[in-house]
Amino acid sequence: MFDLSQFEKTPVFAPDNQIGIVLSLPLTNIIEDPTQPRTEFDVEELTKLSEDIARRGVQAPIAVRPAVDGIYQIIHGARRFRASGMAGLLSIPAIVQVDEVAFDDYSQVLENTQRDNLTPLDIARFIQKRKALGESNSQIARNLSEKPEWVTYHLALIDMPPEIQQAYAAGQVTGAKATYELRKLHGKDPDAVKELIASGEEITQVRIREVAAPVMTVQTIQIETQEKSPVPESQSIVIEKKAAADLYTPVVAAVVQQPYPEHLMVPSVIGIYQGAQVQVLFQLKPSEPGVVWIRSPEAEAQREVLADQITLSRIEEATP
Repeated sequence: MFDLSQFEKTPVFAPDNQIGIVLSLPLTNIIEDPTQPRTEFDVEELTKLSEDIARRGVQAPIAVRPAVDGIYQIIHGARRFRASGMAGLLSIPAIVQVDEVAFDDYSQVLENTQRDNLTPLDIARFIQKRKALGESNSQIARNLSEKPEWVTYHLALIDMPPEIQQAYAAGQVTGAKATYELRKLHGKDPDAVKELIASGEEITQVRIREVAAPVMTVQTIQIETQEKSPVPESQSIVIEKKAAADLYTPVVAAVVQQPYPEHLMVPSVIGIYQGAQVQVLFQLKPSEPGVVWIRSPEAEAQREVLADQITLSRIEEATP
């Protein structure tokens, strides 16, 4: 007895002359890209999309790579693919693309961000993956047509403190910029952040700055002078930090006994980074905005860190 089941399967044809042409491909012959940047699918939104597809069909073809053993891999359109299955469709309009340069990882992110389909956490994980490949914030920003600080904001979503991670998962804080601001405040006053999260209120950028204002109102930097200087050993300059604008506005409150401070021959800026004293190397050009070079006293090697994670301590004469 002959087995005729193989003839019941719908044949799939995608000859070279159909590259770039809209085809109707069976859902069973399509798989998702395991490295796609999207990791979260909103069930409610997916259900709405499936209901729309059930009524009107798929309005925009998905993009797939050429078949390997009869199986196509999705470049763009994972949501439409999933929603089509939920709607009971057996096939979906698709365009076979072969230009891997035009349809790389960045293309997937750009296509989804333009549709507002990627969450900030999806984008953050993609950025983390690209940085692991050796790319800088500036390179990633340029490839995504964004500014470097946009990349920095999203990186704040990686390895969040537990309380901030819970607030993000609960929807209490949304967006990369707000999360970035909240993490900055947490580094300076974790108790204030815990209290804000415990209130259960929506945490916006404005609210974060309101909480941050009392924390970062006034800082005093001690400027140490040379031992041979005729002026007192230290002078105090009060600096007011305007948290709402995230800028420092110097306001000279008092200069002790010396209207004309003596110049340092070779100034050395000392700061605090992660609880340890470091030398801030302003003379070295940063690789990108928002970072600065530092050197630890016990280590000769220098490295770049985020500038806003450093608290300035004093300025002194550099030792030879």
